[in-house]
Amino acid sequence: MVKFKDNVIKLQFISLLIIPIVPHLDFFLFLHLDDIPVILFIFLSIFQIFFSDQKFKLFSNTYLILVFLIYITVQNYFINRNLIFSDNLRYTFYLFVLIYVYQFSDKKVIENSLVPLTLSISFFSISSYVFEFNLGTDLYDYWNIGLNLNEWGFTKGRVNGFQAGGPNALGALIACLTIFSALKVKGNLKYLVIFSGILGCFFTYSRAAFLTLIIFLTIAFLIRKDYKKLLFILLCLFITSSYGLVDRFTSEEETDGINDRIEMQQTTVNNFRNQNVTNLLIGYGYGNIAIVRDEIRPVSEFSPDLRPTGPHNSYLYIILNYGIVGLLFFILIFSKVTLDFVRNFNDYIQNPKAWFILSFLFLSLTGDFIQNHSISILLFLLYFLLEKEMIEK
Repeated sequence: MVKFKDNVIKLQFISLLIIPIVPHLDFFLFLHLDDIPVILFIFLSIFQIFFSDQKFKLFSNTYLILVFLIYITVQNYFINRNLIFSDNLRYTFYLFVLIYVYQFSDKKVIENSLVPLTLSISFFSISSYVFEFNLGTDLYDYWNIGLNLNEWGFTKGRVNGFQAGGPNALGALIACLTIFSALKVKGNLKYLVIFSGILGCFFTYSRAAFLTLIIFLTIAFLIRKDYKKLLFILLCLFITSSYGLVDRFTSEEETDGINDRIEMQQTTVNNFRNQNVTNLLIGYGYGNIAIVRDEIRPVSEFSPDLRPTGPHNSYLYIILNYGIVGLLFFILIFSKVTLDFVRNFNDYIQNPKAWFILSFLFLSLTGDFIQNHSISILLFLLYFLLEKEMIEK
């Protein structure tokens, strides 16, 4: 029986690890391929909870995420008149992840496994660019998995991965994982992680992700007084310059992408100023409001030819859906470690998990990454590991 339970825990771990690399494709009936790891994990978690001999302090360890989950469920019922929707299913899944981390997980196994995941995703990006291949689109039918050709002139295209969200999401995933892995591994493997991460992230041509990667690595190695790694980062930047590094950041054509995002975020903020107090505090409800450039309106009012999105800022997106109250409840999920971080700054600044979380939350100012389950799973997984580590100390 013990061996069987160990195998269940291993299967849970594998199902979590593969989420960022399982594409959104048809599987069976109404299920999609990327639903399978989530469903499998939840099923195994329920099995573990019912048949485990270990005692779990359910409320004391889960109440912060439960408060947010209950709030968005009640709010959605009153606004949209349904109890089950994408976001409360997603946070129910994160609740099971939290229970898994506190009760069954092996911290070393999870953290060590993220290093080969980092290298695999980075080398997929590099090889897609170098060998110019793609695997077609997923069900979103927008970005190819692999190289997406364009006419920028200074590059042949941008690379997208298996996750949802396009090249910017892949760039964010590679950036955060590289920061974590570069601070986690030792010896010469560190150089391989940095090189493949910088090049892999660069080939997504996501400016925000690339800048975050370089800035965070630079700060981390400055703090550690590791000047060899700083020189190596400069060498990697020199290599990327031959693939259009300067053009990517100076091209007038490509400032449109930045202007679009600024315009969408300004439109969202202006909407907050003009909306009534109830909508500002409580939000419009999940999936009711979207944005295209300077237009913010109900999703149903946009033309089918357009692709309405969020404001490309995860925190503004939370306010749109759930109001300021929802954002405060969301922030509370991270409150335990945040308070301890202030008190024990020097300890956390050496922790690779803390660097991953900080970089992900920072990048979420530039994209709807917290809402992107295929990459945000790693944010919650590593945060729960860090929280457990803090409590055990």
